[in-house]
Amino acid sequence: MLAAMVTSVFGLSEELTRPKVFFPKGFDTNRVEKVQGVLTSTKFKYLTGMTSYWEPEFATTLVYDGDAKSLSEFIAALNDLAGFKIVLTFSNDLAKETGSALAAGSWWVKYRHTAPNTLTVRVNLASANLGQDKFALELLKKE
Repeated sequence: MLAAMVTSVFGLSEELTRPKVFFPKGFDTNRVEKVQGVLTSTKFKYLTGMTSYWEPEFATTLVYDGDAKSLSEFIAALNDLAGFKIVLTFSNDLAKETGSALAAGSWWVKYRHTAPNTLTVRVNLASANLGQDKFALELLKKE
């Protein structure tokens, strides 16, 4: 059990066995809790992640797997968070971007200190779980 909770640290990077974002010191703790609530929800399948402690970005990348419905729900949950801009970007194949550091998954969440109010969701168009060329993203409206 303890071994599952231990993270590996390689140089200035930390492998994340659980989803968490490395926010800047003094960042609004209420907003942190709300983001963490979405990122750690059992509704979404977290695979792995990494935080790089390189100044000035201090970048965090989290990897998730799931289908288009799950991705739509994930984006909607992030979009409901006050004070954050959600940016969607698309990759033809995240496996070609990651090298061996991270799994490709269906989507990544990226955060960096140099854009502290922005969460980027990078969608893997090559993901079989998202339907590859049949991928459709449904944006849910608030009622």
